[in-house]
Amino acid sequence: MDVFLHLELCEPAPCLFGENGHLGVTDGTSAWVVVITQEAMKATAGPVEASLKRLVRYADLYRDMAEAIIARAQDQDGKIWIFERDVIARRAQGVSRDAGAGKAMAVRPLS
Repeated sequence: MDVFLHLELCEPAPCLFGENGHLGVTDGTSAWVVVITQEAMKATAGPVEASLKRLVRYADLYRDMAEAIIARAQDQDGKIWIFERDVIARRAQGVSRDAGAGKAMAVRPLS
């Protein structure tokens, strides 16, 4: 049975803690902290960068990835981890969300 889950960004606001990015998401009932590893942020788009600016720009992409992770029951004690391998798998699907424009776009491989 497929589970449809729609997440919205919530508190905590996107922030960097150590090397990783963190943001909050909720379905209106439960809340999760999404942890985006430094390597995942770097793999998201070129140029290779792991910054608060990148985290904020791609927050919607990471939220969408979190929805898929929860649907697969891979969240852990209120945390969702997004690793480089998750970003690479998403890129292999050929679609990413451009948070700045709110439109789907093709993702080019990093050089």
